[in-house]
Amino acid sequence: MALPHLIKYVYNNGTDEVIRRGKKIHSLGYVELVEHDELMGNIVFRVKDDVYNTFYKVYIEKYSDAKAMNLRCGCPYNLGDICRHEAASLMRLQDMVDKNLLRSAAIQYNQMHSVVKMKNIDLKIIRMLSSPAVFAESEDLLQITKAVILKAADERVEAELTVNGEAFPLVIQKNEERNFDTSCMCGEVMHPLCGHKVLLFLQLLQGYGSDFFDTIRNRDKEKNKLLQIYGYSLADDLTGKFEFIYKDSKPFLKLLDPSIKRVSTPASNAMTMQRTAPAFTPVAGIPTEEVLTLPEKKMRLGLVFNFNIKNYPGFTVDLLRGEADEDNKKFLGKPEKIDLTKFVETELFTDDDKQLFQQVRKLQENEINKYLNRNSPFSGIWENIIHTEGTDLPDETKALITEYLHPKLKKIFDEQANNPFVFILPASKSLKTANLKEIALSNEFLAPVFRVSPKKNQLEISCMVRVNGDIISCSDNSSASSLIFLYDDVLYTWGKT
Repeated sequence: MALPHLIKYVYNNGTDEVIRRGKKIHSLGYVELVEHDELMGNIVFRVKDDVYNTFYKVYIEKYSDAKAMNLRCGCPYNLGDICRHEAASLMRLQDMVDKNLLRSAAIQYNQMHSVVKMKNIDLKIIRMLSSPAVFAESEDLLQITKAVILKAADERVEAELTVNGEAFPLVIQKNEERNFDTSCMCGEVMHPLCGHKVLLFLQLLQGYGSDFFDTIRNRDKEKNKLLQIYGYSLADDLTGKFEFIYKDSKPFLKLLDPSIKRVSTPASNAMTMQRTAPAFTPVAGIPTEEVLTLPEKKMRLGLVFNFNIKNYPGFTVDLLRGEADEDNKKFLGKPEKIDLTKFVETELFTDDDKQLFQQVRKLQENEINKYLNRNSPFSGIWENIIHTEGTDLPDETKALITEYLHPKLKKIFDEQANNPFVFILPASKSLKTANLKEIALSNEFLAPVFRVSPKKNQLEISCMVRVNGDIISCSDNSSASSLIFLYDDVLYTWGKT
């Protein structure tokens, strides 16, 4: 009998110690359900540690989909793919699935206030939160009638839709989390979105595009909040003093004159400046005020393929850490190399970089040796064998290294193809910023092409490779490794090994 995918995930990604302690935490009843979103397939657990009197939250997203499932824990553990708290949570989740404890009674939705978790108008999510019948009915109704837009400002739309002589007031507005608060007076209880809300979303999408709510955003109000920090407003002359830049549709204030200092803000005023947006008011609401947003340092990880190694596979993968520029394409100053053998605080990294960190850690020499120690003919004693640099490894050992590294490299190449922070360090060069060369990763995986040509009384077989539609010789590989292929400042790997 095959293992359920939740338990299989634990055994495939957890170390023996993580699995053992995860079982202990689960058996002691230290895993407590906090929140469950059956519609989205997300669940949150509160987990008590088995050693310390500490509680951590574990977030599991899309748990019903083995390929799309994502886990996140608040603990600082980063020595493996999952921690003991995540392992215990998956065991508890499987236990609840087996006992049919996650199936709630029929859910009833209140259309006076329902939240749609999407950042812009997304048809896929709208279909999912209504129903095929409701969606189709709204599309047909939109061909006959349209909602009357009463107000469209400050990321808030107020409208009125008349159906069969009955008027339905509608409100859709962006909330603090950049999702949508919605309101309608109808009695739909089966789905988060009623047909009237769906029609208004479709009307806005067709008429103005998916980013319509960003176009009615009150940017002057946000700019004034940022300027208040220094005692200025948009009514003042800002020439040579301040500059506004935008990231992800949010304004950020850049100080041009270093002589300008922040003003001392009384506690009462500070509370006013940093207050959160008022609660959503259905139908006859008030425009919401945006929370003051200040620019934060963007820490990014840089991926370095280091060719200063003579043993197979001919390269190592290192990580750099540094502050990114405004465009998020280059490092500001000199990034520092991360010692992957020690604990690293990853809280400042983006979610994508946190995932990259775990993937690169799996490519380190100690992880390769663990795999060889389990699978090579020298099982159990491989780590005790002294290997000198430059010594050629047996073909069987090279095959095992390739077997371990190749799928992990393919995943990195596929996910980091658009990452601007990818570099190579040529052989005989020390790891300094000046010696790093920017390259790109390709998610186009290579396959060998064999060419047979007659030569005198013999046949000559040449091994070629197809790159971007061109057939080139394998000798054009600028790297010394057979596992990756460097050509024209683009790094490729093979589709199969």
